[in-house]
Amino acid sequence: MLLKSKYTFWVSTQRTQTKIDKDNYNDNLYKVCNFETAEQFWMYYQWIAKPSTIPEGCQILLFQEEIQPMWEDKANQNGGRFVFRCKNNVDRVWENILLSYIGNQCTYNEFICGVVVNQKRSFTQVSIWVKDMSSYQNQEDKITQWVKEMFGINELEFVQHPKS
Repeated sequence: MLLKSKYTFWVSTQRTQTKIDKDNYNDNLYKVCNFETAEQFWMYYQWIAKPSTIPEGCQILLFQEEIQPMWEDKANQNGGRFVFRCKNNVDRVWENILLSYIGNQCTYNEFICGVVVNQKRSFTQVSIWVKDMSSYQNQEDKITQWVKEMFGINELEFVQHPKS
């Protein structure tokens, strides 16, 4: 089944506590695969590490194919990310977010650039990256409500991307 968009899985292996800058971020960012069908998604997904198994500091990222998973990408500029912590059932939550994203189950998918899971010391952080929504009134509130209802998340924070 053909998906509405093409997507790319990425991994980041940044594991040190040093300050991350654009150059060393790029050095630790690897494209894993591209896909455009549900069958391709499942073929790749079954081999990608689950969030509960990745080392601290590592990330798994899924973005639309033409969007780089970095703040400097044109699609991400002036955007931000909805961030929440996940301590339980992280693999299930992550899978549900991926399926919702690629399956266009969110009315606001047009604003979503990608999703990221990042293993921290004592929790897993999940982020939903969005485009600049400043000209779309109330979209931030609507996406917040959707994430809370869809995934049972109580604490969700919006973080503006730094200016590049």
